[in-house]
Amino acid sequence: MGKIDLERLAQQHLESVYGKGAIFKEGQLKAVLTVLQGNKVLVVQKTGWGKSLIYLLSTRILRDSGSGLTIVISPLLALMNNQLESAEKFKLTARTINANNKDDWEVIADEILANKVDILFISPERLANENFNIEILSRINQAIGMLVIDEAHCISDWGHDFRPDYRRIKNIVKFLPPNVPLLATTATANDRVIRDISNQLGGDILTQRGSLFRGSIAIQVIHLNKKEERLAWLSENISNIDGTGIVYCLTRNDCNLVSNWLRKKGIDAHAYYSGLKKDKDEEKAERLRLEKMFINNELKVLVATTAFGMGIDKSDISFVIHFQKPGNVVAYYQQIGRAGRGIKHAYAVLLAGNEDDEITKYFIEIAFPTYKEMDKVISTLNDYDSLSINGIMAKLDISKQRLRNCLKFLLINGDVAKEGSKYYKTPKVWNPDMEYSKRITETRYNELDRMNHFIATDQCYMKFVANELNDESASNCQKCSNCIGKEIFKSKPHHETIIEATNYIKKDHYTFEPRKKWPVGIKHNDKNKIDEMYRCEQGLALSNYGDAGWGRIVSYNKYRDDYFCDDLVKASVALLKEKITNNEITWVTSISSLRRPELVKSFAERLAEALNLPYYDSIIKVYNSKQQKELHNSHMQYKNAWESFEAIDIQLGNVLLVDDMVDSRWTFTVCGYKLIREGSGKVFPFALANTASSGGND
Repeated sequence: MGKIDLERLAQQHLESVYGKGAIFKEGQLKAVLTVLQGNKVLVVQKTGWGKSLIYLLSTRILRDSGSGLTIVISPLLALMNNQLESAEKFKLTARTINANNKDDWEVIADEILANKVDILFISPERLANENFNIEILSRINQAIGMLVIDEAHCISDWGHDFRPDYRRIKNIVKFLPPNVPLLATTATANDRVIRDISNQLGGDILTQRGSLFRGSIAIQVIHLNKKEERLAWLSENISNIDGTGIVYCLTRNDCNLVSNWLRKKGIDAHAYYSGLKKDKDEEKAERLRLEKMFINNELKVLVATTAFGMGIDKSDISFVIHFQKPGNVVAYYQQIGRAGRGIKHAYAVLLAGNEDDEITKYFIEIAFPTYKEMDKVISTLNDYDSLSINGIMAKLDISKQRLRNCLKFLLINGDVAKEGSKYYKTPKVWNPDMEYSKRITETRYNELDRMNHFIATDQCYMKFVANELNDESASNCQKCSNCIGKEIFKSKPHHETIIEATNYIKKDHYTFEPRKKWPVGIKHNDKNKIDEMYRCEQGLALSNYGDAGWGRIVSYNKYRDDYFCDDLVKASVALLKEKITNNEITWVTSISSLRRPELVKSFAERLAEALNLPYYDSIIKVYNSKQQKELHNSHMQYKNAWESFEAIDIQLGNVLLVDDMVDSRWTFTVCGYKLIREGSGKVFPFALANTASSGGND
């Protein structure tokens, strides 16, 4: 079919869906024609431009001509669900295979093999599933009509959101018949990422770039170093913005802190992040409930980690506020781009604080598996026939998430293989490129430096962002605070609100649950499960480490003063008094230290005196081991605690066990176990600060 006929056919389908006289946005028809002519094409267009229209309309035409089904690889379940509905408009039979619909897989597979499915949405992780590859993908490989890679920047090591599973896509592309079109789409790719995507998908891929300029968004950067100042600013300004919006936080703890504060101030705010509920089904239901409320404008603001919003089809988001600055400008662009898609005026406000870089540097260090780490994993596997994940962690000090990332990378690269739950080294020669890994990490730090240049610039914010994405068409937006030469929102909150926010943070304490199992492979009394009688009770932490109020004082006292002040004693008494009475706690002890023997002990003694309870040195440290924060997984942290502490001079009755910090909970778990084993009553852990980055992770 010639170009003119294809244009006519594409226009007919567009009007059949969107009505007589509907027209393509600039670049859309060109992309459709490029795909229909059997090419590989990368489309870089801003969010809301209509990238999904390209593959939906193209699929309709291809299927009518007898081509096979379209496979769309997307990391976003929310986008999959939205596109299932959009596919119906084009009279396409669409299905998705994901972790949430396992019961339907067999039926969907039969439909696909019977050629009853027009478009199939899958996650990149599905490509790692052996059954999917054998039962479906290998059987329909020659019948694929089009391959679509959504959020294609994820395929690039240099992209801001690299996902190792995207590397598997190369294997599909390699075996595609030469006339099968490939469409890759993204809204966030600069020249470096585009080059890498091209290398990954084949050098013959065409690139179509549109303007990434978002003229509807007015940006303002506000420097508020203290968390209580940013809380105060939010409560004073959000109610004055019409419509519904998002507040982005870097950690789950901050999502809870901000949403609870805003509700306290009469603003309908809800937290949204992975791990909202312990039960997966409950979490799925809660997230769907919040998404529906958000889409229907039934709440004011979602306070979310940065995963929220990708794939959410909502054109009237009127504001995006960052509680801390993101780690790079490209990610920032993606996040603010969720606002103002279908409305003329929207706001993006970035609240920049002192702790932002520290959090971002932490994420940089844990994000990409380093070749040094992978080299240690390979060395460990070389010493054994095969090992499970827990088996590797028992030999190697590495966190479970870091290890999973390493193994995923090595599996895709063919350096290790998996049989059942165990991994083994393949015959392939391991040739680590340490410099490559180092360059990626250096790039991440350079991106953070560019983010800091962004918040300091006196030029147009939107133009700065567009330039970072190598958009040469960018011009001054005439909307941001720099362009108009004045504040859009007042930058300084009232002193009274700041004081109120400070007091709120001081009252915001944390609970943490006792561990119920020893690390895999560890047994006591022939059981991996910790007997209920030997478990600690639910613990309390006075503060989140480093936060405004008590968290900041704990930090200063520990590292500057080497003494926890009496104000911390008074605050702890106020928090604990009712707990002491209700649980019949009769004595106090503390976690001892050889490095700083008086720091926690002195605090615990004064706390005991204020609570009118006796204090005993019942936990002794027998050797100067590593600090728990220096270790990275449960096996190592458990072993470190078990070998370090002994219980002596045990008193009858329930006991308050005091430490300065809690993170992994293994020190409390081990010391509580030994106290109870030697004859104490129930053990109630108490820490001055929680240091877990997201509220109690390993």
